[in-house]
Amino acid sequence: MGGVRLYLPDEEFGRRLGAGTAEISAYIQTLAWVGGQYFGRLGRDFGSLGVLVAVGIKPERHVKLWCEVVGGHIPDDVWSPFVELLDGAGADVRPQVSAPVAFAIEGILGNGPASFPDLPAAWIAAVQEHGQSVPVFDHLFEIVFP
Repeated sequence: MGGVRLYLPDEEFGRRLGAGTAEISAYIQTLAWVGGQYFGRLGRDFGSLGVLVAVGIKPERHVKLWCEVVGGHIPDDVWSPFVELLDGAGADVRPQVSAPVAFAIEGILGNGPASFPDLPAAWIAAVQEHGQSVPVFDHLFEIVFP
């Protein structure tokens, strides 16, 4: 795993977590572990690239993932099962939140990409469809995860 990016300031992110940081940490660790195990078991060399997994969580533990390859290519027959596996992972440790939160996990294969984008491409495309620049988080979330 290359890193974790929060899409809210730390203080606001913490306020929205119902049970503190333990649940969100467990969920992030579960997703990272599942992703690492999946690619590790394949035993294939995909070159140096990254995997960006953006995760949105709303109250009642509703979760949506946006996954994209950064700086390379992973065949669909490998990528689709990976996304499905992640989508179902960690259901028992998904955190309860009082308001929407989002974070991204930056996964590295090989030496990784030169850099990761700030936001998933799907988020940027969605706000552009609404004729806007990237807005504040809560408004962005209304667009990408209604």
